Amino acid sequence: MDMSEQFTTAQQEELEPLLELTPALTQKRRSQGRIIFDRFVRNRAAIIGAVFLVFLFLLCFLGPLFWRIDPTALNFDATFSPPTLAHPFGTDNLGHDELARAMSGGQVSLQVGIFSMLIGMVLGISIGAFAGYYGGIVDNLLMRLTDVALSIPLYLLLFVLSVAFTDHTPRSVITLIAVFSWTYAARLVRGEFLGLREREFVLAARTIGARNLRLMFRHILPNAVGPIIVNATLLIGTNIIIESVLSFFGFGIQPPAASWGNMITDGQGFFETAPWLVLAPALLICLTVLSVNLVGDGLRDALDPRMTER
Repeated sequence: MDMSEQFTTAQQEELEPLLELTPALTQKRRSQGRIIFDRFVRNRAAIIGAVFLVFLFLLCFLGPLFWRIDPTALNFDATFSPPTLAHPFGTDNLGHDELARAMSGGQVSLQVGIFSMLIGMVLGISIGAFAGYYGGIVDNLLMRLTDVALSIPLYLLLFVLSVAFTDHTPRSVITLIAVFSWTYAARLVRGEFLGLREREFVLAARTIGARNLRLMFRHILPNAVGPIIVNATLLIGTNIIIESVLSFFGFGIQPPAASWGNMITDGQGFFETAPWLVLAPALLICLTVLSVNLVGDGLRDALDPRMTER
């Protein structure tokens, strides 16, 4: 065996241990998105919550295409019908099909929860970003404004403003809730910006001439997206509860339009004789908010950089 063959053999012997580690090394080289996805999938509670939310969206937004009963149609021949195949959620005192009303109310409640969250997060991210990045008097003014908003009793303020400034349509309720749902997001984003604005990558971007807005929303904000996503997810559940409370007390969505909150209001007077009128929408609210919170907890664990591979 000549010198070249001996050298090749020696190289192969040295590389064999490394080749045996190739699958493990390949696993470590997964993209950050894949790592986050794998962590989320391992959380069974979060998966159950996500599956229920997908089912709920399909039921509320595609269900009316197959369940063609008008939620506002009156049927006095079938009042207070208990749950049957013809009316799975029963009927109310006017003969309304409760399943049709639950799907229609679900559309309203989900839209209110999602769109008020989006508007609130835009406001909260903007206020928190400017406060955390500039600091000083800007931080003091914006945070004192946030403290004032947090110090006011939320539901009392919403009750008063809903009477004065809303027409009880979903759009007006979304706007009203969004105006007061940005405060916790603002404080969260401010804290993230305070911790990130002096990091090396920000200083490097500033050195090459990046302007303030570019630094804030192109460099700092993407590195704070994890806590923001978790907060946004949990805010959906909070806003659904707020809308339900407003509608329950007559300050939110008004009949004949249906929402889960005013369905409970309509059925509470008949609870002893027709409990399904209250139990069905109450259970939908409970399961929806629980599922949103489970997904939020799963995202929090999946996006936590301190989580280790298991």
